[in-house]
Amino acid sequence: MTYVALGDSYASGVGLAPSLAYPVLLREGGVERFSKLISAARSGAVTGDVTASQVTSVRDSTETVTLTIGGNDVGFASVLAACLHSPEPRLQAVLDSGGAGWRRQLRLGAEQRIAFLGGPAAVPQGRSVPLVRVLSDVARRAPDAEILVTGYPRLLGDRPTASGHRASDTLPLFVAAEDAAWLGAQSEALDAAIATAVERAQASGVRARFVDVSATFAGHALSDRHAPWVNGVVLASLGSLVPDASSFHLTAEGSAAYAAALASAVGHPLTPQESAPGR
Repeated sequence: MTYVALGDSYASGVGLAPSLAYPVLLREGGVERFSKLISAARSGAVTGDVTASQVTSVRDSTETVTLTIGGNDVGFASVLAACLHSPEPRLQAVLDSGGAGWRRQLRLGAEQRIAFLGGPAAVPQGRSVPLVRVLSDVARRAPDAEILVTGYPRLLGDRPTASGHRASDTLPLFVAAEDAAWLGAQSEALDAAIATAVERAQASGVRARFVDVSATFAGHALSDRHAPWVNGVVLASLGSLVPDASSFHLTAEGSAAYAAALASAVGHPLTPQESAPGR
């Protein structure tokens, strides 16, 4: 049974060993429908990259497709960077380099792009296309395939320090409570937009299903009740202020949680621990 994984760095497993990307965990998890994997997911991908290149991996014989896409379309990496602050003056000076106007523009742009992502088919905006078009393109190539479309987890929990939500283990970087609330609302809006796009595709006959991962990640965000399943700001090297690509991406446990949510969606419940290699 052929399984094709499409999407962005959450699907490709950026920052993790290749064996820990969630499509690979699904392949190794003993569920037959995931046993023959072709992964076309790439770090930095947006919806237009899926329709332009990744979708060529889908064939008429493909039976299952997973898709994680949208975070880069709405520019969440830049928005998260704009929400960071630090009590260290020299570090804060670097964070302030964009100015307040830049932050407002990023926020407004993110909200508009979320609405575009979940909306009806429309003219592309740069490299982004509405998600319903992505799903339609996949379905045209594999009419009998089931497309499992994931959402994204909330990155920040509900236990901030006096300085805000700690966003790094190595640097004094925080997200203020007000900004964290806005980020949480936008994360929910993004998931809702993805779910709406899936509903639009279903209405046109596409075999697509939305897989919500938020419940699986409950309690495992940054500054949350339990160990986080997403990274905070990770530095590319010691003594450098350059963030590594794994910043705000899945840990091994987070990738396993995605695999567990997808396996459960097709009737094969797993705990995140069971989906890890060697279990």
